[in-house]
Amino acid sequence: MDPAYYVAAGSLKARSVQLDMVSNNLANVATVGYKPEKTFFSVFNKAKADGRGLPLSGYVNDGTLVAQSGVDFSQGGQRSTGRSLDLAIEGNAFFKVKTPQGIQATRDGRFQIGKDGNLQALDGSLLMGKNNLPIAIDPAAGPVKVLADGSVQQGDATAGQIDLQAFATPSALMRAGSNRFDTTGSKPAEANATVVQGSLEQSSVDLSSCMIDMIRLNRLFEMSMKVASTVTNDMDAKSISDISTGR
Repeated sequence: MDPAYYVAAGSLKARSVQLDMVSNNLANVATVGYKPEKTFFSVFNKAKADGRGLPLSGYVNDGTLVAQSGVDFSQGGQRSTGRSLDLAIEGNAFFKVKTPQGIQATRDGRFQIGKDGNLQALDGSLLMGKNNLPIAIDPAAGPVKVLADGSVQQGDATAGQIDLQAFATPSALMRAGSNRFDTTGSKPAEANATVVQGSLEQSSVDLSSCMIDMIRLNRLFEMSMKVASTVTNDMDAKSISDISTGR
């Protein structure tokens, strides 16, 4: 088969994956604390030279291939809510929440007081304090104040301190659903972060860039489709010619 067809097929696959990621980013443009996905390509002979055993045929690897994807952990903007249990992180850290799947990391700072008095996420997952202990709040003890270091106070008493967790290689964190990341196997790092009470970190998706990418990718996809169609027509014509001449 004509190598050009494999190159076009590789481009179509790569653009399809990229379109899916851009679409997902657009769908989460209003999701609190959401971090967008990015794609990284291997082009022409690079994929083959890396010796990573990337999928598909050699022809496709010599064309365009999505080698990997990653999360852009750039700081998102903040929106003031005035709600005392809405918390935003400025810096490289994450909140830790206890889920049925284990401890997970998130930048979604929407918290509430559970029936047992512990601070929790909207779905009931416990917000972890230092030493993986929950933070108990007494609803009758007055307003809750959260300091920049994550200390939670009521009046003159300290209820606990939110454990702000950073990671040596955030890019290795895997999405776990519900705008959270699986921390299994991730090496902790020093947190350089502060907590802002009464605010929420907004999605760091750039809407304008996403829309431009969507238009550009659709055009690239159409171009690859035309190349594949042209090559297919040429192969069909050659086959008919070969059959008619008895080759």
